[in-house]
Amino acid sequence: MNLEKQTQPDPLYIIFEEHLYNFKDSDSDRRTFIGNIVIDYLTYLRKMNIIVPKAMEASVVEELGFQVNNMLVKKIYGFPNLDEYRKKAPKARKRKARTNYTKIKKSA
Repeated sequence: MNLEKQTQPDPLYIIFEEHLYNFKDSDSDRRTFIGNIVIDYLTYLRKMNIIVPKAMEASVVEELGFQVNNMLVKKIYGFPNLDEYRKKAPKARKRKARTNYTKIKKSA
């Protein structure tokens, strides 16, 4: 009997990877990059009929921003900037990120 629990990756992480590998906005600074991911994630939540109350939205956006920033710091550690990381990223990882992102977009 297989007791391993199959877990699906967090949609926030999937959206993060898609923006990291496949969105080409070289003029984007870190704050804009993080903001775009948070907006995309909130859009995903709305499509899944998950409502964030207006009174809590600012807190939720702030917390998501912290989480995305932590993911970014861990992911590009050792690289001077996002563009350098993207240049060295394996093409297979870019394709996998695109595939995962397409799956969650279709499910929403």
